[in-house]
Amino acid sequence: MSPADSLNEEEFFSEAPDVAAKRILRQAAPFAASAISRMAQDDTISPSVRLRAAQYIVDRELGPVGAGNAEKSELETFLEDLSREANKGH
Repeated sequence: MSPADSLNEEEFFSEAPDVAAKRILRQAAPFAASAISRMAQDDTISPSVRLRAAQYIVDRELGPVGAGNAEKSELETFLEDLSREANKGH
């Protein structure tokens, strides 16, 4: 039995598991954002994945398109049309 086996999670990690998880995700966020951005620009990735990556970035920066609006914005209409075109034949 190793010394780590006798410690609880908080003693072993010196922080609560939920705090550790949030810290790890916060530290990985720049790498995840970079990966999503690269996906949105990579011509070797399927158009539907590229569109979803680009739409995710726009939604994170500007909020979901049409949030709080009953009418579709020009951007929302454009993204829907683009998504339909990207998914034709898939």
